[in-house]
Amino acid sequence: MRAAVVAGLVLAGTAGGVPGAAAAGTDEGTTLPQIPTVLQGAKCTKPSTKRPAAPPWQQVVLNPSGAWDLTEGSGVTVAVVDTGVDAKGSPALAGRVTEGPDVVSGGSAGTDCVGHGTFVAGLIAAGKSDDARFAGVAPETRILAVRVTAHDGSTTPEHVAAGIEAAVKGGARVVNVPIALPKDSAALRAAVQTAQQQDVLIVAPAYAEQQDTETKTPAAYPAALPGVLAVASLAPPDGSVVSAQAPGTAPDLAAPGESVMSIGPGGSGYFTGSGAEFASALVAGTAALTRSYRPDLTVSQVVARLERTAYHAAVAGPSPLVGWGVVDPAAAVTAALPNSSHGDGAGAQQPFRLAAPAPDSAEHRAWAVVGGAAGVILLVALVAVVVPRGRRRSWRPGVLGEVSTDGGVPASSGPATS
Repeated sequence: MRAAVVAGLVLAGTAGGVPGAAAAGTDEGTTLPQIPTVLQGAKCTKPSTKRPAAPPWQQVVLNPSGAWDLTEGSGVTVAVVDTGVDAKGSPALAGRVTEGPDVVSGGSAGTDCVGHGTFVAGLIAAGKSDDARFAGVAPETRILAVRVTAHDGSTTPEHVAAGIEAAVKGGARVVNVPIALPKDSAALRAAVQTAQQQDVLIVAPAYAEQQDTETKTPAAYPAALPGVLAVASLAPPDGSVVSAQAPGTAPDLAAPGESVMSIGPGGSGYFTGSGAEFASALVAGTAALTRSYRPDLTVSQVVARLERTAYHAAVAGPSPLVGWGVVDPAAAVTAALPNSSHGDGAGAQQPFRLAAPAPDSAEHRAWAVVGGAAGVILLVALVAVVVPRGRRRSWRPGVLGEVSTDGGVPASSGPATS
């Protein structure tokens, strides 16, 4: 079922949400409030009281519960380098947020006026909720909150650099920087290099919101720097596809990012959000699952595993739009890959085989029923994939090639590692 759903994805997306996406995550006729990237005034984002009637579409497409019999991400800390994380007011993250520093104004990053960082943290590590059928990709992962923004959510390369350094010093094994800057700096390059030397994986969006639809999307930092895992965004369907315009920063992987659902600051309600930064959070959560279950793997081996187990496009080498394909949490944890003692080498590409199925459990069966039921609905509707915004055109089969449904990998010299 999940393979068929992923195989049905095509490139699509609209600014501010996709018409019809509410069917996958909200009550009929009800719209979840939008999580902001920056504040338009002095007031903080109000808590949400909205709750969905169905699992969010990213939960169905990624099906992270397929890995949870083996690991839910315990023992790994993921740093969210963003607007802070509401450590006390968000029940879904209760007891699992370490309040790191505010590198801009001083003090703690355990509050979140904007709400963006809390939304991102929820995509990574929110606890399982029976009423919303929602959870983060790695619901037992610990979050390290690091604030790198001013009150309104704006930031600079130097502040992001300081945030990455604080995340590494704070013991994070994965650092999510859900920020796309138009330029880098010497400090940012140095911080990324330090993280690499400490075997810390940095995950970031491959592009920001595209303003000029007639020109190529500019490079996005830190994603454009060597060693950073760059992520593109998938969208639920609206019956059309955007212009197949490659982003300025070549993506390594893709994940749902448009009209996704997560938690927000100050309460137990839910928000929706759109952007490649949210896709990067889902990949960061998958990396946390992988590092939890396979703690002996280096960053390069983790990246190779994520890329080789992704649902690949039928092209030789990475696609300029989705990289090596759609991240697959269950396969990233369970797949036995050839050509190294760990099964995680970057040698000649060949089809991988999955490890023996995880033991069944009542909890796993319950989550599988939820995903399967919603998958039936989405299978009829999902038609699409990605990313930078541009002029619309009618979708034609074969424009991007098919997505592999059998877990195969493209025939090439090996996966890219940013």
